[in-house]
Amino acid sequence: MNAPVTIPASLLKWLKPEAVNHLRCSQVSDHEFRVEIMDEPTAVVPGPVAMIGYARQFHEGAVPSSDEAMCELRAGDDN
Repeated sequence: MNAPVTIPASLLKWLKPEAVNHLRCSQVSDHEFRVEIMDEPTAVVPGPVAMIGYARQFHEGAVPSSDEAMCELRAGDDN
């Protein structure tokens, strides 16, 4: 069940401000939920530097230039 949940203001005041983003809710029964504060963020979003070398997975040898890649993408638009 993925229903939106509203956290009471009194609970938000008790929590550390940065902890609000790291809450995990789980359904315990038909009428009860458990809210846990996660110690660490659940997922780290990689930055742009993480993408360096990604294109090499799909091309043997030299990676095409941006112009070559765009020409290949635009050629698919006509299909």
